[in-house]
Amino acid sequence: MIFVKFIILAAVFGTSSLIGIKLASGYKVRANNLKQMKKALKILEAKITYTYDKLPDLFLEISNKIGGDVGNLFFDVGRNMQLEFAGEAWEQCIEKSNLSITHDDKEALKSLGKLLGSTNMQGQLEQLHLVNDFLDEQIKEAVESKKKNETMYKKLGVIVGLAVVIVLI
Repeated sequence: MIFVKFIILAAVFGTSSLIGIKLASGYKVRANNLKQMKKALKILEAKITYTYDKLPDLFLEISNKIGGDVGNLFFDVGRNMQLEFAGEAWEQCIEKSNLSITHDDKEALKSLGKLLGSTNMQGQLEQLHLVNDFLDEQIKEAVESKKKNETMYKKLGVIVGLAVVIVLI
């Protein structure tokens, strides 16, 4: 009987700790996604400036260079651009993406779609600059938030687990 109780208490403690770790990892993932997005948009900016390739081809090429969720987003956008307008494909894929970003991040990224493929090269580059500037601020905020909250959630998970174990003993 004591052995079963010990196993239940260990499971409660472990589960609580894992929940804390999972919550903490969200902050790290957001910062990484924003950094990857900035990198991808810098590549897009360079490609638009110097190669004059079609946008779907650019997005598919970038998806090969950038991994993870951001690479998947660029792959989906490139594929969808072959069927619909560039801006619409971008906005739809941003909305459906698995990126761990905030609503404000998504709205800023979707604003790029309003000019993507519908204006001249200079208009697209200016919009890319604006989005990159916004991403710089969001990356700073995400890194600060990560520093502040990551250890807090990890410790909170452990503390809550210990509290529950103590109450159940």
